[in-house]
Amino acid sequence: MAFVLNDLKHRYVGSSIGFFWTVVTPLLELVTYTFVFHFIIGVRFHERGGWSHYALFLFAGMVTWFSVQDGLSKCTTSITDHGHLIKKVNFQPITLPGYVVTSAVLNQVIRMGVLAVAVVLVGPGLTPHFFLVPFVILAQSAFVLGAGMFLATLNVYYRDTIHWVKAGLLLWMFITPIFYPASQYPQRFGLLLQLNPLAHLVGVYQELILNHRTPHPHGLLVVAVMATFSLLVGYSVFHHHRDRFSDLV
Repeated sequence: MAFVLNDLKHRYVGSSIGFFWTVVTPLLELVTYTFVFHFIIGVRFHERGGWSHYALFLFAGMVTWFSVQDGLSKCTTSITDHGHLIKKVNFQPITLPGYVVTSAVLNQVIRMGVLAVAVVLVGPGLTPHFFLVPFVILAQSAFVLGAGMFLATLNVYYRDTIHWVKAGLLLWMFITPIFYPASQYPQRFGLLLQLNPLAHLVGVYQELILNHRTPHPHGLLVVAVMATFSLLVGYSVFHHHRDRFSDLV
């Protein structure tokens, strides 16, 4: 927990409003994307939906995306950035990707709180479905931690990994139904949509928070399988190579 608190503290060191940037930054991006995609391009999640309807669906996707992006990008360099800790005899390397994911989730929880308030004030309100959100966050955390451990290991051997990850994350953001509804996805790319774990994850959040219904079992199954598979593979690779980290960083 000390690592998490230290990370949150140093993110905004020297800034005038400090920790409030966790909320201000996504809100500024929300206003920008809503203006561009809704008012200029004319994208709508529902034919009769106004700007508030679009903004809420967009924010639900953005909150999820920010957490996944933050977790994966920082996990990738978590080992190489802390070589001095890795070389310590009693230090457990898994602590590094672990605290990164925890920090990203804490930021997501704060933003989810802002989303919940917005849904109550300008949206359809909240229902008991909202209490299922923590379980989805848990599955998301398992997915990010597993993928993060795999990427952190890869980055120890190939330092270009972080640059590929950043480029891949940018592409991943735009091929995921965040700025537009999944119904607008071209049919010929339907398989790409089905294989995109983040598309299912965003859809589950939107169903629980905004549509007030239990997500389709297929979406829940994909989220559960991707989380389990990612965690098992990521941990296995990380555990197998961790003894070599101190010689390579």
